[in-house]
Amino acid sequence: MLAAIILAIAVVLAVAGVAALVVPRSRHAGPPATRAERRLQPADATAEGARIVSEARGAALRTREAALDELAARRASVESGEAVLTERDRHLRERRRVFDDRRFAFKKRREEIDARRAALTDERQEIAASVARTADLDHDAAVRAVLERLQAELEAEHASRVEAAIADMIGDVDVTAAIHITQAIERQDASNVDAAPRMAPFSLESLDEHARERLRNALTVIADTTGMELGIDGEKAQATLRGTDPVGREIARQAAIEVVERRLQAAEVPPLLERTRSATRRRITDLGERALWEMQMEGRPELADLIGTLHYRFSYGQNALLHCQETGYLCSSLAAELGLPQETAREAGMLHDVGKAVDHDVEGVHAIIGGELLRVLGADPAIVHAVKAHHFDEEPETELAMLTICADAISASRPGARRDTLAAYLARLEQLQTIATRHDGVERAFPLQAGREVRIFVKASQVKDSDMPPLTAEIAREIESEMQYPGVVKVTVIREASATATAPAQIVPVRDVAEPASTRTEDTVNGVPDSNVTAPDG
Repeated sequence: MLAAIILAIAVVLAVAGVAALVVPRSRHAGPPATRAERRLQPADATAEGARIVSEARGAALRTREAALDELAARRASVESGEAVLTERDRHLRERRRVFDDRRFAFKKRREEIDARRAALTDERQEIAASVARTADLDHDAAVRAVLERLQAELEAEHASRVEAAIADMIGDVDVTAAIHITQAIERQDASNVDAAPRMAPFSLESLDEHARERLRNALTVIADTTGMELGIDGEKAQATLRGTDPVGREIARQAAIEVVERRLQAAEVPPLLERTRSATRRRITDLGERALWEMQMEGRPELADLIGTLHYRFSYGQNALLHCQETGYLCSSLAAELGLPQETAREAGMLHDVGKAVDHDVEGVHAIIGGELLRVLGADPAIVHAVKAHHFDEEPETELAMLTICADAISASRPGARRDTLAAYLARLEQLQTIATRHDGVERAFPLQAGREVRIFVKASQVKDSDMPPLTAEIAREIESEMQYPGVVKVTVIREASATATAPAQIVPVRDVAEPASTRTEDTVNGVPDSNVTAPDG
């Protein structure tokens, strides 16, 4: 294309040069012409040159356009060829990938076949060896081998067979258990009124300095003799006796009340404490014997003293003696519903917390202490095991132990059974909330039902659905290890994704607002506008 353009330009230049040479020669060679002819010859040459240049330019443009068209056609042809080659390459790669997948699957299948062949060969050899061994067995050995195999198969299927048998006999286990527990609780008619005395602070506000000093000295003697601790609150003007020994606390309480009422001196306190200790011991024995009589139980005199001591022992505000009696009744009722011995169940429930009578003097948990005490006192070994296992300090292995555990949980977790001080209650709720909110992704936590349940809301953008069960289990484990609480605490984790959109305010046309009431029409039902009628679109 460039060669054609250069050629055309050369032709134009050559023609112009020839025209320039011809004009001078014509002036000297030819005859003289007229003035008009001399004027026309240069004009004709110029026109001829312009025509030639125009034709050359047109030829060059046509040549250029033809060259561009040819270039575009060849480029399109090359691109089409490249597309075809690319498609062929992709197709070949796809076929190569399919071929590789099939080859891998074939190789894997061959390996599986080889493995099965090897296993089959081993099984054949084992069968051949077993046949050879069996052929050498006598009748008794063959019978033992068959029985051992049957025993192994039955042990493997024992759990499923038991579940199927229970389902055939009683139906749904959870529903049946709930019915039995409900019936046992309904049969419980023992009084839950707690008449046990409790230590209260003594006010010093109305006493002068001399009377306060006298009372402080007398209370100090009481505290030292009974093993209590005397606390003086100067801001509230109160004196309090505190201690872990339930009997010593009751003796100190009675003696302190008499000291305050009679305004006794410190020297008069020791005889008072002796009289109070003797009266309290008699009261404890009477309470223990009455409780054993009510529960239709027999035992050594030491057992009555231990049971009577529980009258002055409290757990989360619940009287220990009433709790033991209630647990005995519930355990007996559950045993009756299940067809188990009621007398043994009642004794196990009554004695399950007997270790709390001496746990302030003996090191260890009250369940193990109580079990050892009952073993020394000659109690039934089944009852001893149930007492030791009622808090899983010993693995429960009998139905009596499981009944004791259930009855203890029912008595402790029933509504109104236990109570805390306001400060302890608020501290437990705050601790629940702290444990729940310290995990990543937790947005809010709400303790419910007096701290027996906590509901936790997590951020949907940070916690996935698959992360919720592990998070719930982790929080429950931390609550169990870090807190002291009655009953159980239910942990619920909630994850929700919400979206909010706001519709803009509508502009009401003026003509609709100003329309007279007589000309408006509305749908009514019995003269009242019906709000359920849908407005027309637009």
